[in-house]
Amino acid sequence: MRGGLWMMAAALSFTIMTTLIREVAKEIHPFEIGFFRCVTNFLLMLPFVLRTGPSIWDTGNHKMYVFRAIVGTCFLLTYFSGAALIPISDSQALYFTSPLFGTLLVIIFLGERIRSRRILALIAGFCGALIILRPGVNEVSIGAILVLLGALANATSSSMLKYFTRTDHPDKVVFYHMLYSTPLMLIPALLFWTTPTLEQLGLMAGVGLFATLNQRFLTRAFATDDASVVFTFDFARLPFAALIGWLVFSEIPDIWVWVGGAVIFLSSVYIVRREAALKSQKNQK
Repeated sequence: MRGGLWMMAAALSFTIMTTLIREVAKEIHPFEIGFFRCVTNFLLMLPFVLRTGPSIWDTGNHKMYVFRAIVGTCFLLTYFSGAALIPISDSQALYFTSPLFGTLLVIIFLGERIRSRRILALIAGFCGALIILRPGVNEVSIGAILVLLGALANATSSSMLKYFTRTDHPDKVVFYHMLYSTPLMLIPALLFWTTPTLEQLGLMAGVGLFATLNQRFLTRAFATDDASVVFTFDFARLPFAALIGWLVFSEIPDIWVWVGGAVIFLSSVYIVRREAALKSQKNQK
């Protein structure tokens, strides 16, 4: 239950972050919002850096951290831009595809062999995305495409975490991600720069704060229990998104968002549980 509560807190934090993006994006370009998200996250990590001392620089993963920062920058450019354009419930439902993309990347780049049941789960998950988008019935918006690209970038970035945490502390991984991502995000932000007001600075600081809380809550959720257990609580992001979207923007998600989101989520849960079961079998051998 503790792990589930941490996961629900992570889902709520991510949804609030998305809400703040939509609000501030009315006057500030998403690229600039992404930059301030990095700056805020970086500043929040400074106490950890000061507490750790010179050993913070002891790592042999600098090249991989740079690559992850490039991927993370792609996430900020795509997801932040897409989330500013479509209803919150739509973006959260489509974001459920991230674990599906993660599995697909493992198959493509690591050559992992999967059986028919996981293939069917993958197909079902992407069919869920089509239910939400309904191409041919509705015009597929650029916002939805950008959110899907953001989910793909997030899956790529998340798949690297296991590699880094083998040798580096989780907070060190977050610190290096922000260290390299911040200057990368400054470049596109300067192209669309608008001097923010104090209110806008506060909103963008909120984006960074809730993004940081999301990462910290996720870490605690997965540390508390197996991923296959806590991930089932991630569906809370959809009712959170529906409620916040209704209260803040008077958005009411249609039935297809719920149906498609449920299909994507259940497919993702099956894949996560299946991977955990296979890992357990290998460990027993």
